[in-house]
Amino acid sequence: MTGACKVTLELSDMTPVPVEPARAALGSSERRNKILAFAVVLLVLLIGFWPSFEREASQMDEGTLLVYPEMLQRGKLPYRDFETFYGPANPVFLAAAFTLFGSNIFVERAVGLLYRLLILLAIFVIAQSWGKTLAVGCLVLAGCLLLVTYLPAFAWFGAMACALWSLQLGRRAGSNALCFFAGALAGCALLFRVDVGPAMIISALPLLHGMTWPGRRRYVYGAGVALLPLGILTLFAGWQPVLENLFLTPVLRSGPARHLPLFSAEPYVLNLFFANMIAVGLNITAGIAAGRSQSRDDRARLFLSLALFGLGVTYQAAQRLDLLHLLFAGFVSLAILPLSLVDLWSRFRGVAPRKGEIILATIAVIALLQGIAPELTIMVRTAFVAALHSNAEATFAERNGRAFPSRSPEVAETVARMLVKLEALSAPGERLFVGPADLRRTNYSDTYLYYMMPELTPATYFLEMNPSSANRPGSRLAADVQTADWLVLNRAYDRWSEPNRSSEYASSIPNTVVQRDFEVCGEFGSYLLCQRRNRAGSLH
Repeated sequence: MTGACKVTLELSDMTPVPVEPARAALGSSERRNKILAFAVVLLVLLIGFWPSFEREASQMDEGTLLVYPEMLQRGKLPYRDFETFYGPANPVFLAAAFTLFGSNIFVERAVGLLYRLLILLAIFVIAQSWGKTLAVGCLVLAGCLLLVTYLPAFAWFGAMACALWSLQLGRRAGSNALCFFAGALAGCALLFRVDVGPAMIISALPLLHGMTWPGRRRYVYGAGVALLPLGILTLFAGWQPVLENLFLTPVLRSGPARHLPLFSAEPYVLNLFFANMIAVGLNITAGIAAGRSQSRDDRARLFLSLALFGLGVTYQAAQRLDLLHLLFAGFVSLAILPLSLVDLWSRFRGVAPRKGEIILATIAVIALLQGIAPELTIMVRTAFVAALHSNAEATFAERNGRAFPSRSPEVAETVARMLVKLEALSAPGERLFVGPADLRRTNYSDTYLYYMMPELTPATYFLEMNPSSANRPGSRLAADVQTADWLVLNRAYDRWSEPNRSSEYASSIPNTVVQRDFEVCGEFGSYLLCQRRNRAGSLH
């Protein structure tokens, strides 16, 4: 075709290359603009995050984030001395933060904010390789989605921060040092959440393909060094408890009792799930197309790795489809969707994208989310409204300088009264058990009460209650209850109802121990405060 000009579009075409004489000046100016853009968006997002410092906390899930670090500070080990389904990195990191700044929920949530900021910075740094406008769009989407996860320092977000930075460092295939640190961060992600291992493996494949053999070896060495603490912990705790906690119980036992069927979710959550799956497919398609057209471009490999990582973490949404678990996974794939849309559209047209098209792609994703899940956008808007207009103080249950945000003033006052009585009757060093009133089903518990009464010793291995775990056949639950001096039992959890195996009743032996060895010494709303019968004389 005489006079025809064939246009080949690569992902790298999204960032125009400055002419040589002005390269240094334009590069410096571009870096300043990117830093400024990131700082402005981050400042706005911080306004939205701020009300979450005083938001109601979940009694068990966030309670463990306060209790487990203090258990470590007292010399207790996960898996050996208390049950947890996650890696040791999060309680260790929180214990260090508590040692430096004090043991309270504000510090814990500050760590949660740090995890989210590291995630947002990683997404921005990754996306800025394709231009500032796309980076800002991806940052805005990721930030708004993470706003709805609030601020608990869940191990998942520590794992996500490590994983994303591992992918970013792993793109530099020519640097053996960066390959080592990429592997180390991948190992750290597993130290937070061992179950992200499959996602890390599949997402690392494109990056490993681009590395030299020395680089690959250093990546593996880095991962091995990072996982050494888990190996050492296994020596002290024993391989069997570690295997039970990290695999057998969460996957084979409690997994079916925590699983929520796909179509039991609220309609807007279901819409978001399918939107996430479409985003995963588009991201992988764009990543493969980029890799095939220019396999030596480290940005193409990075994009495919990120797309595969989004696929790898989707199990988190599928295994328990509620909004929080969906956003745990969905923020990755939905945040980079504008990049995929721009790339696929530009390849179809055969020309590099313009800034207006990039902005339009971001707006299209936001409009999609608004259309299929208006509840999500309402939550985001509520966060900013609360930050700018709310003057109501949070409601905390308080005792001796320790506080825990409650869902209502009534609940906070009820818990405070119960703790006053427990403090008056108990003696330091006595043993406290916290759980549901009907111990045939162990679906939830008020774990935070162990944090509120640090002078009492937890009487059970099961500081959190998980179905088909604490109440499984052969469990030590009844024996643990028998060692307690005090019980705090919550009748509210007896009405637990989910469409899974959590509704099944197990052994009644723990209930028999309660009825035989304990008596109620106070009722506070749904709570029963019980003491061992041989201490009954102390009531009068």
